Amino acid sequence: MADRNDKAMGAFRTDVARSYTAKPEQVFDAWTTQASVKAWLAEGERAIVDAREDGLFFIEMPYKGRNYPHYGRYLRVERPRLLQFTWVSEGTQGKESVVTITLVAKGATTELTLEHEGLPDEASVGGHHGGWSEFLESLDKRLGAGVARTGTGG
Repeated sequence: MADRNDKAMGAFRTDVARSYTAKPEQVFDAWTTQASVKAWLAEGERAIVDAREDGLFFIEMPYKGRNYPHYGRYLRVERPRLLQFTWVSEGTQGKESVVTITLVAKGATTELTLEHEGLPDEASVGGHHGGWSEFLESLDKRLGAGVARTGTGG
């Protein structure tokens, strides 16, 4: 497993959960395949993905007429159940944070839990919770109709 820099991370976190009518492999691949990441997470903008431990990613995310760069490094890649990566952006004040995505099969659905820890302050918690909620909705559309939507605050 790649190392994370807990000492440089902030003290705040947010969690978002979502259920998809898809197999865990399909949901996992949506996060790790460059064409898929470009389609739903980068909304057609630039995405570079090397989804292996210590591999890097770069994603341009459009918002209100501007592209925001996001980048990081994969810490754990355990298809199809766990993906963990660092996350650095203007929204994290340029500091490293860590996103952990856990996937669990439940019959015909996959339960996704996204934990984003190391955020610098409460304002970034709200922004990231809302942003992740919107992106997981976009993933839902990419995978097909989802079943349940749940979320918890930071």
